[in-house]
Amino acid sequence: MKNKLTQLLCLLITAATLAACKKTIGLDPLPANKITEFKVAVSDGNIFGAIDETDKTITLYLPYYYELDVIEPAIKLSAGAKLSETLAPVDVLNTQKTYTVIGADQSTSTYKLIIKLNQISPLVLTELSIAAATYTIAIGTYDIRVQGNFNVSDLKKIKAFLVDKNDKEYELTPSLSLGTPGVSVAMIGGVKTYTYGYLQVPQTLDAGTYKVRVKVQALTAEMKYPVKVVYGRPGINYGPVTVKQGETFKIVTGGIVFNDFNEFYIMVNGQKTLLPIVSYNRTEATIHVPDTVPPGVYTPTAAFGTWPLLTLNWAVTVIAK
Repeated sequence: MKNKLTQLLCLLITAATLAACKKTIGLDPLPANKITEFKVAVSDGNIFGAIDETDKTITLYLPYYYELDVIEPAIKLSAGAKLSETLAPVDVLNTQKTYTVIGADQSTSTYKLIIKLNQISPLVLTELSIAAATYTIAIGTYDIRVQGNFNVSDLKKIKAFLVDKNDKEYELTPSLSLGTPGVSVAMIGGVKTYTYGYLQVPQTLDAGTYKVRVKVQALTAEMKYPVKVVYGRPGINYGPVTVKQGETFKIVTGGIVFNDFNEFYIMVNGQKTLLPIVSYNRTEATIHVPDTVPPGVYTPTAAFGTWPLLTLNWAVTVIAK
């Protein structure tokens, strides 16, 4: 009797086990809010971003020779998913870009885009100053050049700055005064060197000592030796004027600024005749023509501090009241 009970119990246990084995174990559903592909079209194909689902990042490596300012990504998502924003171009230096995916089940997931510019580093600059001599620049000068291994010909990707003791940057901006700004390439001392020229020192800058900093996309470098910024011999823009006796006219400078402006005069019948300076600031001056100046065409001269006289190559034409 005991053996029969034991056998019956074993049969019941076996039947229960077999019944359990027939049950289907449910798997977790696949996420419905994923970015499954991220790519950017380039001149010779596509570059794919590396998607990390653990960190929720998309890392895109961009070789420097494509010289891209922005990327226009193409993105694939989980079935039925959508982005929370309209897909738009992204600046290659943007470090804050994210994409939020809304799944078909209304779940969300946010990815951060990390753009890695594969530039040749380090960025090496040609010094303006040397240990024995500090390079001097006049406020408003527009022929400054910076040189280095930039490896880009697009001047929009190169930025040069003067940096004060508080680490405030003052950008040297391209000037059209001597021609169209550009980047040239030449072998200098056996080294392929890029030159970015026709840069202007801001006319508002204070005199003093500054560091020189250059940024080429994601790379930044500073020259070892500082430069000295001073007031130089001012210039006056070409600007022939016609003015009535007793009236005023303005002169301006697009380059080296006005400083210590002493005199503005013409020669009348062999005699020096002052045209009084009513007022002036760094970039413009107001000049008065006395009633006593006879009508005529005159070549003016300007005197600034102890600099040599500046005889202008344009005329002041005085007409009667």
